[in-house]
Amino acid sequence: MTQLSNARALFFELIVLIGLGVAVGAPAASAGQNECAGRASDIIRLAYPGANNADDAFLFGGATITLPTDDNVDGDPRRVICRIWPAQPQLTLVAVPLMTEQSDSENEGDIELLVVDSTNLHVKQRLRLQGLMSDDAIHVESVAFDTARYQLAPGKTAFGLRVTLEGSSRANPFGETTLWLFSVDADGLKPVLDNIVVSENHGEWDTACAGEFNETTRTLSMGSPAKGVFADIVVAEKTTTSVATVGKDGDCQSEDKTTIGKHRLRYDGSKYTVPKDLKRDE
Repeated sequence: MTQLSNARALFFELIVLIGLGVAVGAPAASAGQNECAGRASDIIRLAYPGANNADDAFLFGGATITLPTDDNVDGDPRRVICRIWPAQPQLTLVAVPLMTEQSDSENEGDIELLVVDSTNLHVKQRLRLQGLMSDDAIHVESVAFDTARYQLAPGKTAFGLRVTLEGSSRANPFGETTLWLFSVDADGLKPVLDNIVVSENHGEWDTACAGEFNETTRTLSMGSPAKGVFADIVVAEKTTTSVATVGKDGDCQSEDKTTIGKHRLRYDGSKYTVPKDLKRDE
């Protein structure tokens, strides 16, 4: 790829890295994301009083709960993560992977979201998301909280959870990040937006030059909330398609086409409706 522009060369480099299974640009679920601050064991003991401690993990109801390390340098998405919620710092958000099967080829498990008191760590709300940690050739690369200020309505703010998936094929690279939003109130913890794809890239190439790649990013912004009415969510979308071919002189050449779009998601009384082409394929 000697004649590609710097920008396109970088794009192809990222595609190759994804195809090799290297995490690129995934939301960090370690370091700054993880604010358990040595309290993960206490959180798990309070949330799962019947759990049995085993080294850096707990066993509960046939599932394994793996605690975070001090620095979580291994980036294991199957470890517990915590995040103090900036919108309500008296609350801490906790994602607990409940793994029932783990191997090099496939995994099975759920995620249980906990909202705990930041001071005494008592659980205030919880919600179990079935199968969210189950994977095979398309594997879960990272899990991270998104605490941007998603103000749904006056006095009601949601938080997000992002899950990044990646494929292991070099010839057919694939990466995808999906986002869920959750609201917390006296009625409980509930999803108000689920499974919208905010980043995806995929392609097919001969591993030398020729091929086609697509990259889409979606950015969410909140409309102006009104009293008694949930704000719309505006989704700005950008898609770049790159086609690489071998030129007459043997150099790899790329032609790009970029399209932009916009979607408006409206609250239907229980959740935001997401068009099928914006959701993850189940």
